[in-house]
Amino acid sequence: MAPKVLVSVLVPLLACSAGAFRLSAGASPSAAIAAVAPAGAVSLSRPSVPGKSGVFYFVLTDRFANGRTDNDTGGYLGGRDDHGFDPTAISHYHGGDLAGLTQRLDYLKGLGVTAIWLTPPFRNKPVQSGTAAYHGYWILDFLAVDPHLGTEEEFRGFVAAAHARGIRVFMDVILNHTADVIVPEGGDIRYRDRAGWPYRDAQGQPFDETRFIDNGLGKPPSFPELSADRSFAHRPTLPAGEEHAKNPAWLNDVRYYHNRGNTDFTGEKSLHGDFVGLDDLFTEHPVVVRGMIDTYRHWIERHGVDGFRIDTAKHTNIELWQAFGPAMREAAGRLGKPGFFSFGEVATSDTDATLLSEFSTLGTLDASLDFPLAIAVRDFVGRAGPAAGLASVFHEDDRYTDHDSTARALPTFLGNHDQGRFAWFLRQLDPAVDDARLLSLSKLGHALLFLVRGQPVVYYGDEQGMIGRYGHDMQARESMFASQAPDFRTAPLLGTTRTGADDKFDPEHPLYRHLAQLARLRAEHPALAEGAMIVRPTNDDAVFAFSRIEREAKVEYVIAVGNQREGEKTVVVPTSQREGAILRRVYQLGGFSKAEAAAVETRAGADGTLRVQVPPLGVVVWQAERPLSRPVVPPTVRLVRPLGAAELAFGAREIDGQRLTERQEVRAEVRGGDGVAEVTFVARRSSRPDTWEYVGTDDAPPYRVFWRPPADWTAGETITFAATVDSLRGDRAVTELPPVRVARPLAVTGIAGASVPRFMERPPAEIRNAVGAEVVLRVRAEGVPEPTYQWYRNGVALADQQGPTLSLRLTPSDAGARLVAVARNLAGAAVSAETVLKIDPEPVR
Repeated sequence: MAPKVLVSVLVPLLACSAGAFRLSAGASPSAAIAAVAPAGAVSLSRPSVPGKSGVFYFVLTDRFANGRTDNDTGGYLGGRDDHGFDPTAISHYHGGDLAGLTQRLDYLKGLGVTAIWLTPPFRNKPVQSGTAAYHGYWILDFLAVDPHLGTEEEFRGFVAAAHARGIRVFMDVILNHTADVIVPEGGDIRYRDRAGWPYRDAQGQPFDETRFIDNGLGKPPSFPELSADRSFAHRPTLPAGEEHAKNPAWLNDVRYYHNRGNTDFTGEKSLHGDFVGLDDLFTEHPVVVRGMIDTYRHWIERHGVDGFRIDTAKHTNIELWQAFGPAMREAAGRLGKPGFFSFGEVATSDTDATLLSEFSTLGTLDASLDFPLAIAVRDFVGRAGPAAGLASVFHEDDRYTDHDSTARALPTFLGNHDQGRFAWFLRQLDPAVDDARLLSLSKLGHALLFLVRGQPVVYYGDEQGMIGRYGHDMQARESMFASQAPDFRTAPLLGTTRTGADDKFDPEHPLYRHLAQLARLRAEHPALAEGAMIVRPTNDDAVFAFSRIEREAKVEYVIAVGNQREGEKTVVVPTSQREGAILRRVYQLGGFSKAEAAAVETRAGADGTLRVQVPPLGVVVWQAERPLSRPVVPPTVRLVRPLGAAELAFGAREIDGQRLTERQEVRAEVRGGDGVAEVTFVARRSSRPDTWEYVGTDDAPPYRVFWRPPADWTAGETITFAATVDSLRGDRAVTELPPVRVARPLAVTGIAGASVPRFMERPPAEIRNAVGAEVVLRVRAEGVPEPTYQWYRNGVALADQQGPTLSLRLTPSDAGARLVAVARNLAGAAVSAETVLKIDPEPVR
């Protein structure tokens, strides 16, 4: 028999409940607080993007601007295959440096850039296998600036100069590997697997390294002692003269590498193999984990960087990120940088978000680069693919939702230094495309990039029409300054008569002006950067439409993007507007053949739909004249998944060597309302009947989250899910499912050693006092690691209330306000019951 679903109940915002009490001005409530069982009804906004949503500019420092020529060879003696400098070869250093990057900051500021992500600035092995380390990924000294790029003082000056312009600085960092120094005895680089060649301790006994992985929680495990002679599939050796080539010194110990041979990026080889010979670190080992944390903490503390892009994040065990991400946030927080942001490269060739989302939900990084969106935009723009294909990427956004993560934080991009430039992809999809059409397609793709959810990343040179006509990798890494390399000198550019032989810093270039306009649009209309994104179906698959709505302003923006090559498209777009509502055009890309079609104002029809005309390869953005009014019919909610199950089962999935516990979908169906709402999901386990755990908030249909048991789950427990819908305009409703048993997962689940916070002290259900009175609320939670706290007022995080104690002086606007405390750690979050503020008519005297 299917479990009974409780009927959705409307919850008045000023609901009274047991436990109300009166405070005199300045009184402390702690003595009066009783353990009030929390209700399932609670509304919380989605977690904000650390440091706010930005516009990134990804730059290869060596290929951007040459500010000093005296450092071109890095001070190394010999020829090009000793120092690596040869501006005529695309495989070698071209001379770009930190001085040049600093000199061009105003160029980037004019483009609308708010964050610079630069390739690794660390000292590299200058040359390996006949090519140079101009890209920065062959590191020898993780604590020093590469002399080809400049000095430590110049790096610090660059960071300071960027900060002075309101631009954050992100370093590309590597924890997976170092430069290629280690040589397997006998020269055999073929991969040897763990089944045939297990790791062995110093006495020669085989062991399973997964039993000793350090994830940063508690005391590091007692990892078996290792021996260079006995422990590895290949016996590692160091060439004469390179025994101390790396810094910090522990990196010279061959025992801290996997030593299995080269990877082909499949199965376990994806985690344990050498990346084209690069020495693959033993990232399961506590010495490596703690060593890398100390290394990169140095760059935060000494240079004040604002975040990291993490190279090859996919190719390490996920427990490394459970240790690294929190340690970096803690180091930055101590220095007054609460917005520190780390995102990983989890490269994929498909649009499946399952693996990528694991690195922010289970791996505890802030986000991953959005490879699925890049692939989908290429298809929609380059192939004129159906809008449904693009929409399917956003359908998977809920996989990124948990107690502290959201798809809104994803850095999004169109092309990069590995895969190739966006214009090159477009040309591969249509080899006959002419330059004028290619320029229009590039503009369309970048408009999409700036208008959908996420943080757009501009690949350096795209704003100057670079194509990278010969492809990916080296061929996509042209010099912004006048190139001497034949392949780059003759490379044509879009939108200009300049070529690769010219300087390419033209602020009048049509793509530069296009991107600058899009950046201004995001800055002037915050909903386009930070608002909820609601995909809107249309009656034409050539048009992708969506709304962006910021939860505080509640003003709807309707965006329509057409990929048709010729002729206008007229489509009907559903909205959340009332009949007759006025919307004004605030942005348009592309031109209409009829002047009357380019209307600057339109009205919603009887059913709230908008009749929109979209030019070929065009975009139109409409802004509603007024904020959304309260829905005529309040929304109701019911949980439809999981439903009717005797128990929740959790299978396992192995992806590129990572064995992960699958997550179960928890979905709510919202009826009524006007399509704009937030649904907050919470869960309660039978062993903690007094605590609701926060699962996540979804602000666009389908309303859902994906859940799996945390590591501190007790066998035999049941789980109760509840969901609250909030129209954000005074209407709420809550639903709850009966408890369901949870089967034992087939793989390790959650973060080992961590436990979800549990409130031991809670605030009351209601406080009544007069205007001017001081209210003090206290909570206390237990969990591993130690929880942090965030207070919310009417679902919005209070920026200055981040401890276990909240203090505020009542104002008339506090009448009916709902206060909630959330205790968070790596494992999850607990949410207190709402405390409703009531105001007496007489002010405090």
